[in-house]
Amino acid sequence: MDAAVAQFVSKDEFGKMGETFNELAQQSSRTLRLPRKPFDRQKVVEAFQESFELIGGVPALAYWGAHNRTEFYKLYGKLLPQANVLDVMGKMEHHILPALPPSELDELPPPIEGEKGG
Repeated sequence: MDAAVAQFVSKDEFGKMGETFNELAQQSSRTLRLPRKPFDRQKVVEAFQESFELIGGVPALAYWGAHNRTEFYKLYGKLLPQANVLDVMGKMEHHILPALPPSELDELPPPIEGEKGG
């Protein structure tokens, strides 16, 4: 284990962290199951950030990623925004062409007396 990481986390804890990251990376679902009771999302984010720093922060994650490249890139891929097909292709226009020729029904009716716009 790298000395920079060892000051924050033991070898055993680092192994458990790797197992946790591996489990997260293996999950096929991108959805997060939330508890039914209400919670403060900001507090959860802050707690996760503090925990991340306590277990070694970026150096520990980089060390783990260097030894678990496939799992690291799986997690990284889940963080990237999904590309929208229309965004990739650029601006698109849709033209609706009628299947029937124009008829009397397509013409505007004559204005009714007393109504605005007539």
